[in-house]
Amino acid sequence: MLKKLLGQKELEEQIKNLKNQLEHLELEKKSLTARLAARENSARKAVSQKQVVEEELNVAEKRIETLEHELTRMRKKAEKDISFQSVSSITRQRLEKYLFQISSVRTKDSSLVTVYLRPGDSLSDLTNRNELLQQLGPETIWLVDKLTSSTGVIVFYDIGQMVREVVVPFLPVEISSWQISDKFNIHPLQQIIEREPSITLILVHAGESFIGLTHSPESFISHQIVRSSVKGKHTKGGWSQRRFEKLRDEDIHHHLEKVSSALRTMIKESSEEIDLIVASGDTRLVFETLKDLNYPVIERSLDVSVDKKNVDKILKGIWSSKRYEI
Repeated sequence: MLKKLLGQKELEEQIKNLKNQLEHLELEKKSLTARLAARENSARKAVSQKQVVEEELNVAEKRIETLEHELTRMRKKAEKDISFQSVSSITRQRLEKYLFQISSVRTKDSSLVTVYLRPGDSLSDLTNRNELLQQLGPETIWLVDKLTSSTGVIVFYDIGQMVREVVVPFLPVEISSWQISDKFNIHPLQQIIEREPSITLILVHAGESFIGLTHSPESFISHQIVRSSVKGKHTKGGWSQRRFEKLRDEDIHHHLEKVSSALRTMIKESSEEIDLIVASGDTRLVFETLKDLNYPVIERSLDVSVDKKNVDKILKGIWSSKRYEI
């Protein structure tokens, strides 16, 4: 009887332990179930959040694409619609009068902007440029920066809009600078006008070229027109065209040799010390002619044909500047 009682007691103890374990497992199950539900909820939120982010990214990408398209369209429109009001050539004598008029402009406040840019420099290259760029505005900046000049650019700009001028001088700007004041800074331009350098001009085209020496807008010290027989361009194709082009190239090479020889003779016989060369015409032929000469070179576009009747026009073109009205 006692053994039975002892066995029953052990069983009851085992049952009690099992119940405790079961309760513990039930609690652990609830905890795991809750954690799993939380993770599933987080996963659902993450998927939803990912979808939202992807949608926002797609919208942003489409917006960027639209803006890029709009920017391209505006640039094309600017190239077509935004331009200088007028462009004119201005001789050195007229430039002196122009300088006098510009120097007479005064304002009660500092609202007159003067900019000097060396060849190759742009407005964004200037030091402390943020205020300057803000005062000039995007249209003026675009117009000034699109000018390509081998002598640089000068800007006279009144924030009050009464004077808005750009000058491309006949001689190079030496130092880039800018200022905002109650008057325009004319001194660098005045120094350019007062210079009388010894200039060698070379105007080269296939078959006819012009060379000359000058140190003032009054006359050439000496000048010469060099002509050679050069075949015209061939329009047919095939072997015949290649042979013709070879013969034409030989004619051009012979012409350049004549121009180079005449130029060296002119420089040698002149008592003038050459300060710079003004080069115009066919760019490739010009620099082929000048490749062995060690002088500063200014590229200019002289819209005049090589003819003895046009000598004065050629001289005038060398000493003339360009004036642009914004």
